[in-house]
Amino acid sequence: MAGHELIERHLQALAERLPAPMVDELADGLLASYDDQMERLGDPDAAARAAIADFGDADTVTAAFVRASPGRQAAFRLLIAGPIVGLSWGAVLLTGDAWASTIPVPSRLTFGFLLGSAVLMLVLAVRERRRYATVRLAALGATGTVAVLDTVILGTVLTLLPPPSPLLLVALIGSSARIMLAAQAIPELVAHP
Repeated sequence: MAGHELIERHLQALAERLPAPMVDELADGLLASYDDQMERLGDPDAAARAAIADFGDADTVTAAFVRASPGRQAAFRLLIAGPIVGLSWGAVLLTGDAWASTIPVPSRLTFGFLLGSAVLMLVLAVRERRRYATVRLAALGATGTVAVLDTVILGTVLTLLPPPSPLLLVALIGSSARIMLAAQAIPELVAHP
């Protein structure tokens, strides 16, 4: 397959935004489209422009891959679950009497800081449109942080053994479900570029 300068620039723009295996796959399709356009039009410049127009500009192609990325999907699921689980734990801690006050203030502040950082990473992963690697890394960092925080919460509850309550049960189930979401997402985020 013959190439063209416009095709090469288009692929270079995609290579700056997407993982190499994806760009390799896209290159095959774009070069095949260019060859088809060359047969149809006979003019290399017109064929390159037509192939790129059919294929989509770099922004459109990148946005489609970012939208369908495992990182964005994982971040979206955790952002949906976050407020539900957070409100459950907030209600438990507000009604928790003495056992909740045994958690040291520095631990609470550290937890709040890490939770805030995770939320910011999740929002970044959901809102980013042009950088696939940014979405992946933000989602991976946030997913790991959320899993660790939920595990710490469950461990703290098991250590302190608060009196059972329906609110506590809902919060425990919510954290367990979020850990399972993270456990499903992390291998995929690590394995796929």
